Amino acid sequence: MSEPKKGMSKGCLITLIVASVILVLVVAMSVVCYVKRDAILEWSMAKMVDTAQTDILNDLPEGYTADDVNKICDDFKTALKEKKVHADEVRNLATMFQDVLKDKKIDKDEAKTFLEELKRATGTPADESPAEQTAPAEPSTE
Repeated sequence: MSEPKKGMSKGCLITLIVASVILVLVVAMSVVCYVKRDAILEWSMAKMVDTAQTDILNDLPEGYTADDVNKICDDFKTALKEKKVHADEVRNLATMFQDVLKDKKIDKDEAKTFLEELKRATGTPADESPAEQTAPAEPSTE
């Protein structure tokens, strides 16, 4: 009589090894994502702003020029890299961007609101017109 095999079958053992390797990879990726979360957030926000910038430049809101839009977006990305944008602002902008893109198009009102939020996030007063931001102050003649 043959003796019953002890232990796991070869197929079961291979499956267990493969599952263990996959589990280790998932855990390692989770750790890397957690450690690099700031860089991932910065990258995703920069891509989000680039996407919005492209759409906004195709249909400029009233009171803004292409240079204004580019400057606002560049200022935001710079402030984001320098960690000058508060986490709540980033969260609000991400949520706003998702809401804006529900219809796959950014209209002029949404664009204006989005640009004002970008300015507010970077510390530029939102009620200040783009022309006032870039115009040098006139010296008084007194």
